[in-house]
Amino acid sequence: MMKITDLDHVCSLQERVEADDGYGNKRGDFQEVFRDWGGFRFLRGGEGVIESRLASKQPAILTLRSTAQAKTIAPHWRVVAGGRAYEVKEQPRPTDDRMFLEILVEAVPIGG
Repeated sequence: MMKITDLDHVCSLQERVEADDGYGNKRGDFQEVFRDWGGFRFLRGGEGVIESRLASKQPAILTLRSTAQAKTIAPHWRVVAGGRAYEVKEQPRPTDDRMFLEILVEAVPIGG
C-alpha cells in the first residue's frame, strides 16, 4: 500500500513546446508545467526490462498524488527528478484506492 511519505522526490513534469524554426521544421524544448512530489519503483526482471536496462534505459513506475494536473500527463511529456530525466511511456493509471496515479517512465539522457 502506497503512503504519502513514499513520495520522496521533487518531480518537474515537463511538456515539449514545439515552434517553427523558420525552415519548416518543428522543434521544441521542454517546459515545466508543474512540480509535485513523486516516488519511483524501478522495475527488475522480465525480458523487456532486462533489454532496456542493457541499453541504459531504466524503466520505472512513477507514483504521484491523484490531482487534476497529474491527470493531464501524456506520453509526450518527461519527468526530471534527482538530476535524471525520464520519458513518460503511458497515460497515468489510478491505483486501486484512487488516491495515487502510476505512470510507466524510462530513464533517458537529460538532453533527450
